[in-house]
Amino acid sequence: MTAVIGAPAPLRHPEPTAPQPVRAARFPRSAGRPAGPGLRPMWAERLTGDPLPPPGDPEPVGHAFADMCAELLDPIQASGPLELVVLAHVTPDLDPRDSVAGALAEPDLLVFAVSDQGRLAPFTALQVAAAWPDRSRAAVIVLDQAVVPYRDPDLSALDGRFDHAVALNPDLGFEPVRQWAGVTGDRVADVLGPALAAEHPDLVILGPALPPPDGWNWCRAPGDQLGTAVFAALGAVLDDTTETGQRPRRVTVVEYEPALGGLALVTWSAPARPARHLAPVPELPPDRTNHR
Repeated sequence: MTAVIGAPAPLRHPEPTAPQPVRAARFPRSAGRPAGPGLRPMWAERLTGDPLPPPGDPEPVGHAFADMCAELLDPIQASGPLELVVLAHVTPDLDPRDSVAGALAEPDLLVFAVSDQGRLAPFTALQVAAAWPDRSRAAVIVLDQAVVPYRDPDLSALDGRFDHAVALNPDLGFEPVRQWAGVTGDRVADVLGPALAAEHPDLVILGPALPPPDGWNWCRAPGDQLGTAVFAALGAVLDDTTETGQRPRRVTVVEYEPALGGLALVTWSAPARPARHLAPVPELPPDRTNHR
């Protein structure tokens, strides 16, 4: 399910909705808010030692992680309370002085974040959430900031118009996450081939740095997003095929982080169709016929 969110909505109590494996949302930066005062000098000093930000640095305007999380968690929690929320992000929050866990805190809700893993952070977060004793009470929120308050050439390809967030329900079709470390670019195809053979997907969704796999139907996630890219693409596939009735039974999502040499995948599989059984044979009453 995908939504475009503008200005923060007033407090509301959403109606219960059917649980979804993937919920994606885009947040127009034009409807965002500026970061707190002093943020640009703080980052400039941290990165360069000079408290004066260079001319032309991007203005930090957008949506804080806490605001994006709230938009996605509202419909999820309408169907039942959560016990665990694992956040995953590649870029820092709009204002790192904010506490997302504090903003989302509830008496019986544990919130923490996974970062410092590049595009693989969502896979680690999903693996953590899947280990929770009651997976139906766990959720993963993947968060992307479109603009950061400092220059970073690695982020130059991002779509600066939107911030992105994706919510994943580990209890709805996600199989165990598989991860590999120390995979150099020339070994990706050698590792990925046998891995896909074991997953046997109907469709493979690739991150932007991955080569097309031989022998499998595949599509590529958008290159203007970070951690949300492959999972937003999964949500789009599930949304489109729900309307047409042609949803693939198994979709494998694959991402590669060249800077870390890390490769990860997870397969979403549709719930098994109910088995068809013959109607039960009615129990016959005891034989009451007369015997000669």
